[in-house]
Amino acid sequence: MSALRLNSLEISAVISSLLYTILLSYESIWSWLFAILASILFSILCFRRKIYAELALQAFYLATAVYGYLNWGAEFKTLPPLDLNYHLYIVAACVLLIGISGYALSHFTDSKLPYLDSFTTISSIAATILMVNFYPENWIYWIVIDTVSIWLYFQRGLKLSALLFLIYTLLSINGYLLWSGALS
Repeated sequence: MSALRLNSLEISAVISSLLYTILLSYESIWSWLFAILASILFSILCFRRKIYAELALQAFYLATAVYGYLNWGAEFKTLPPLDLNYHLYIVAACVLLIGISGYALSHFTDSKLPYLDSFTTISSIAATILMVNFYPENWIYWIVIDTVSIWLYFQRGLKLSALLFLIYTLLSINGYLLWSGALS
């Protein structure tokens, strides 16, 4: 694929992703349509750049976008924060799965950054489950994930996507403030 076509694909994926995140942080059901489009576009990019765990994550995002849309209900309503013990279980499970995934990617694929790729993927699954079920602390997970993703995408030559994750980090801070009621 030519650099221009790949760049156009990346630009479209970035714009769709930004619209999704902005609309979701401001509690718009239309966010899910942009999530579907972004997942499809990023799937193509990840495949071409050999970011395989992220590719699998895009399939997960596609399914959760449909779930998020169907789970929306008549009005948007966040849930109370989870107990700290739940977060400890989530983090422990993520660490275990990151180790397994990183090992598998490093030994059975040509993945360039297997453990970092696994970290962003496994952690994103946990954050997405919290997000589609409307727990406000999902945004805290995203702040960490998005910060790490900046470096991952930059290392794979996807500079526009790295910029996207910088913007995501800022939007995640805004999302947390909005969903937790700190800006009310």
